[in-house]
Amino acid sequence: MHSYQWSPISKKEGTLIRALAILAIVFHNYLHLVESLPGENEFNYRAEKAQALIHGLRDTPWDCFRILASYFGHYGVQIFFFLSGYGLSIQYRLKPSSWWAFQKRRWAGIYPAILVAALGYLIYDSLRLDPSTVIQTEGLNLIRQIIGVSNFIPDNIYHPIGPWWFIGVILQFYLLVPLILKWTSRHGNRTLYIIIGLSMLSEYLLGPVLAKQFDFNINHSILGHLDVCALGILFARKERFELHPAILTAAGILFILGNTHATLWISTGVSITLILIPLLRTTAANIATIPWLDVSMTQIGQLSLYIFLCNGYLRRPLIGWAQQQQDWWTSLWTSLLFLGLVLCWSLLLRFLVNQCQQRLGIKR
Repeated sequence: MHSYQWSPISKKEGTLIRALAILAIVFHNYLHLVESLPGENEFNYRAEKAQALIHGLRDTPWDCFRILASYFGHYGVQIFFFLSGYGLSIQYRLKPSSWWAFQKRRWAGIYPAILVAALGYLIYDSLRLDPSTVIQTEGLNLIRQIIGVSNFIPDNIYHPIGPWWFIGVILQFYLLVPLILKWTSRHGNRTLYIIIGLSMLSEYLLGPVLAKQFDFNINHSILGHLDVCALGILFARKERFELHPAILTAAGILFILGNTHATLWISTGVSITLILIPLLRTTAANIATIPWLDVSMTQIGQLSLYIFLCNGYLRRPLIGWAQQQQDWWTSLWTSLLFLGLVLCWSLLLRFLVNQCQQRLGIKR
């Protein structure tokens, strides 16, 4: 096994990696709802889920696409955390700014899409349900998701749009990024190693306390993901270096053990990221050699924000059909149809955002 030669991620390469990650997330978000098993060890650890994965692959190998996407697809989120840390570190280095200027730029970059996607949710669900019912039932929950405070309200975290827990977490990360980068420039990479260690330690020590006392899952906050974000910043600061085979081997072992032991599960975010980034970069390089696939995946990568924002509320009514049938073929064809719907809706959302920004004279 050879060392992995790290080099900076280009903008083009990053777009293709985002495409691969968002596809994993979309299929996971859909297929993990078809059946309760195997589930996923995303926000907490349950040994029976790993056992269900093994039993499912052994007993129903023809259903492997659903099983694998259900269990592993959520790790695409870790790739976005890594890329966020990586990209923001490079942007900040090229164009330093004050804490307030950084916040204005980041929030202005994300909120037009969030607001248009929220309007899209209200319209889409109003087509299926009574509009007044949608607003009365989920209006306040939607507002709290938009402003990022729903993560602190147990009944509101996944309502009305499941994947929008990510909004609150990424906004928290934006608040911390300028501080982390300043500390890192002052004290060096040891700051990032300390952050990675403290993030894991807080999940181990503080996580159970928050869950017991406040019914709050630490992985619904940036504290549960700061290790992977800091890893992205660390890699951005190391332009060229070697990832020794021993590191990759250790990451693989940690990931496997993390799916069988609750304590080691805390390290799976970092370990799977260390494994996936080289694999995704290799895959992206191969995609770039196939013109039609390169164009398609580049488009998906550029749409990734909109795909993330709308896929959660577009699952119905398709998911209902898949849940009724619960066979591998229905899961497969409805998930592909779902992806097509999400891509079309995302194109519409991006068009509307661009039109609004042009009319308001807002620079993108």
